[in-house]
Amino acid sequence: MDDKVSGSVSLLKRLIIALENELLDPELDPATFISYIEQVRQKMEMFTVIRHFCDELILSHNISVKHYPANYLDFMHEYREFWERAPQMLMNNLLRTVKLKDKTVMLHSNSGTIIEVFRLLAKDHPGIHVFQTLSAPAEEGRLQAVELAEMGYRVTLMPDALTAEMMRDTDYLLLAADQVRRDTILNKTGSFQMVLAAQQFNVPVIVLTESRKINRTVSASPFRDRLRDNREILKDTMHPNITAKNLYFEEIPRYLVNEIITEKKILDPEEQ
Repeated sequence: MDDKVSGSVSLLKRLIIALENELLDPELDPATFISYIEQVRQKMEMFTVIRHFCDELILSHNISVKHYPANYLDFMHEYREFWERAPQMLMNNLLRTVKLKDKTVMLHSNSGTIIEVFRLLAKDHPGIHVFQTLSAPAEEGRLQAVELAEMGYRVTLMPDALTAEMMRDTDYLLLAADQVRRDTILNKTGSFQMVLAAQQFNVPVIVLTESRKINRTVSASPFRDRLRDNREILKDTMHPNITAKNLYFEEIPRYLVNEIITEKKILDPEEQ
């Protein structure tokens, strides 16, 4: 499930559906199921939202294992029901701090959180103009651009290299987050250069994310993403003297962000 085009919230939705289907298998016992959850947690450690779900599910197992599999199915229903309310709360908090009517917003990558908030915004704010990056190398920004366009937004799709030029005509840079760490925000590669361009042109930088993505256990040590498939970069450019470096995630210093908005509250970037 660690694909290159979906946000972590979208990945989690798919994971929950898969788990619910697995629980319908009468051959699956509780120990095997929990072992699978632990493997998923380890494999997708960097996705804080998935780690949060796995930890909560394992806790529910410790409390009510004798009710298997109903305990897991009930937990997943309640978990999903709670977080399905988060986009409405996120939107309400976003509108407390910004005026989006007829504004231009720059977006990056493909975020389930952003999509759901903009789906709600479309009812009363159809005049928002979106600058959407392609989001190299997987160009998953195309998917987000289509979804937003189908909601009725005017969308300008652009290569990542045009970020600085288009920032001149942007009112807000709105980013999602894969993790909110103690001193940094972890998001799709390319986010850092967008934030720096926003600083240059005095464009407010707003991070819109769910509180379950706040990772307070991470030390101050810098994040290092694992190398991805270099063929995405090299394509047909093959030569013994040419190598490639392909990363999906990078850190952004929190002090460069104006506000971090969650479904619970609006955080000052320095607030822990």
